[in-house]
Amino acid sequence: MFRHALTMTGVVACTVTTLLACTASVPADTTASGSATTASGSATTASGSATTAASATSGVQLQTWLYPGSTGDSTCTAKSEYADNRVKNGALNPEYWSVQSNGSVKLETTADGSCNTYSAANVADLKAHSTYQYPTLSGMTTADVHALVSTSSTRTAAVTKVTSLVSDAGLSGVDVDLEDYWSWSTADFTNYKTFLKQLATALHAKGKRLQVDAPAMTEDASFYDYAAVAATGADDVVIMAYDEEFDTASGARCLPISPYDWLKKVTQYAQSKIPDPSRLIIGVPSYGYSAPDPCDLNSVTGNIQFSDMKKSPGFSSNPATIESRRDASSGEIRWVSGGVLYDYVDSVAMDRKLAVLKGLGVTKVSVWSLGGGNPWFSN
Repeated sequence: MFRHALTMTGVVACTVTTLLACTASVPADTTASGSATTASGSATTASGSATTAASATSGVQLQTWLYPGSTGDSTCTAKSEYADNRVKNGALNPEYWSVQSNGSVKLETTADGSCNTYSAANVADLKAHSTYQYPTLSGMTTADVHALVSTSSTRTAAVTKVTSLVSDAGLSGVDVDLEDYWSWSTADFTNYKTFLKQLATALHAKGKRLQVDAPAMTEDASFYDYAAVAATGADDVVIMAYDEEFDTASGARCLPISPYDWLKKVTQYAQSKIPDPSRLIIGVPSYGYSAPDPCDLNSVTGNIQFSDMKKSPGFSSNPATIESRRDASSGEIRWVSGGVLYDYVDSVAMDRKLAVLKGLGVTKVSVWSLGGGNPWFSN
């Protein structure tokens, strides 16, 4: 299951942005040290010394999402990954609820045979390895979102259910991830805001907080408004600044997941709408994708975990090969094999994206996602 942009084969999603040229914009704390041809044809890459974890993440509160899987799935390694206390001073956001087609909210539990879902033991483990915990309420289609937010009865039932669990379990709050934004009607967005206000009020009455996940945008759009969402009482608005590949022009090579210049524009637009840095979280990617080359947006395979990316044709762990494939505009590793483009984010790319955000004054960052050995900031 790929949340956030539904980048599954046969599903086209897009962010709200103009089509941007993929120009090099390397963060100031990296240095150019030689040139190499990248998969996207860029002439020069930045392959200077990587920022260490201590300097890369200093001054930034980190959080990360983890999502359900069946026993044995690669996503089930998430628990062993956060056990290194990478977000000990930050937050863990596991998906605990999913919106059903009738607008009800289902609690996902380990009793169903899934990992990363709710259980008393999992809650205790989250608390042992993080300061904050924001379990996610997930709804991935317009139909499901519409069913949830359109009536007072479904809104109230959902608010009661998630608030009760968070309060009883002693968790920090709730992360709301209702998507398929670009297909929402004006009424859907109005009812969504009503739901968020009701949920924020209920959570605040219990001393809990509300995070809301929002699409990446670089300009105003009819279907979503950051400032209006913040005005509902949401404590944090989380901008999912990735999946720019879905804005690729027809006939071109698929864009990187999160190019530096685009990441900067998304962040600056968000800051113009939510100027308080303590309420703004920018999401960055830790995953990969594959797509036909030239790009076919109907055939993108997204959210490829690193454990699976390593099995892709042409994958290399050779440092020189990795650097030769590093895209100058994003830091991502890109290559073509058998007419298919592969793209993934490694630790160096994560460090450099974080450097862009820190340069803009961002103090809170969320990573999609744990599981499958997905890269983290460098140590």
